[in-house]
Amino acid sequence: MSSPAGPHVWPARGYAWYVIALLTLAYALAILDRVSIALLIEPLERSLHLTDTEFGLLQGMAFSMVYSLLGLPLGMLCDRSRRVPVLVGGLTVWSLATICCSFASSFGELFAARMMVGVGEAALVPVATSLIADYFAPEVRPRAYGVFVLGSSIGTAAAMALSGLFIRWADALIVGIPALFGTSMPWQIVFVLCGLPGIVLALIIVLSIREPARKGLDTQVTSISLRPILQLFAERPRAYGCFLIGTVLNLVCVYAIVGWFPALFIRAHGWDAAQTGYALGAVGFPVSAFAAINSGWVIAWLLRKGHRDAPVLAAMGAAASMVLFGTAACLVPSGWLALVFYALNALFLNWNISGVYSGISAITPNRLRGQVMAIHTICSGLIALTAGNFLVGFLSDTVFTGPGGIAWSLGVVFFGCGLAAAATLAAGRTTFRAAVIANERA
Repeated sequence: MSSPAGPHVWPARGYAWYVIALLTLAYALAILDRVSIALLIEPLERSLHLTDTEFGLLQGMAFSMVYSLLGLPLGMLCDRSRRVPVLVGGLTVWSLATICCSFASSFGELFAARMMVGVGEAALVPVATSLIADYFAPEVRPRAYGVFVLGSSIGTAAAMALSGLFIRWADALIVGIPALFGTSMPWQIVFVLCGLPGIVLALIIVLSIREPARKGLDTQVTSISLRPILQLFAERPRAYGCFLIGTVLNLVCVYAIVGWFPALFIRAHGWDAAQTGYALGAVGFPVSAFAAINSGWVIAWLLRKGHRDAPVLAAMGAAASMVLFGTAACLVPSGWLALVFYALNALFLNWNISGVYSGISAITPNRLRGQVMAIHTICSGLIALTAGNFLVGFLSDTVFTGPGGIAWSLGVVFFGCGLAAAATLAAGRTTFRAAVIANERA
């Protein structure tokens, strides 16, 4: 691989966008491997004798425990070492772990495999956001982050549409090639098909992505210490506190969508898994893709208009959408009408995560960006990913226990968390603007 570019020279724009394309694809595969389990709820619960609460734990806690705990160490690692090897290692681990999910024969074994998916994926966001900051100048960076967020939309849509397609393929393979697949369950084959592309992508990254020179470093960071990050938070407690908490509350709703919307259509509206996957993927992908790219341009436009709190405004827009469109999607009586509100909510879904990447970059010194992003990852894992999946399953098992209980369980989570996110973000706007100015002058 070529040597890194000099510290004062930005990499060639065409090559930088090529790197973004690969990082976006990696993000898509991460989301695919993380959430493809959602469409397999019915066969997995039957095969492994799971409850909704256990299924929520598999989607959330099993993944988020290690994903969160490893986030900060990996953030420190990417701030102090070459980032491309860390990315390749993480991609390989989570892809192999997804394949290993197909061998699980009990709740405990599947829980362990899901933990390993979290181990690998913990490296992606800290490394990718750090790389992007050194491939693109500040005025272009929000758009680059917006494209990267597109990976989330691609992965979520692929998890829905491809899982539905893979279920059909699995049935055909079992019938057509019984010598190889005759003893396999369809859900086992789906996990294998989801994991294989990541192995190929890891090889492509090894061969074609080079490490960029770090920009904006005032000193070479070599020691391992939490003191700088704690000092940064102590200097700007409200800016970081409101921004982190508000965006994480938005993510509770996002993970509830990813984890439980297939069950909403299957249980409340009587659709089958393949139909649900195709519909959610076909509608969600183009709308969310537009929102992901548009979010970066919206933030950049707001910045040009002088709104230094543009990332906060974007996240507040996502929160308002959760309250209005997200809640409506859960409670309307028709599956097709629910799909309409699902699409409307998807228009703003990715504004939150684009706001996170742009916001952290705006208020955080280069040498600490990976760690701050890792701390956000910890919060999103321990709080958002765990709560978004567990709360819906728990409410469905214990409070809203009727046939349509999943709808009310989702609706309560959307309305409550969306409202709290909007209020928290609004409370931190002034201090966020001050933090942006302080970081620009540093």
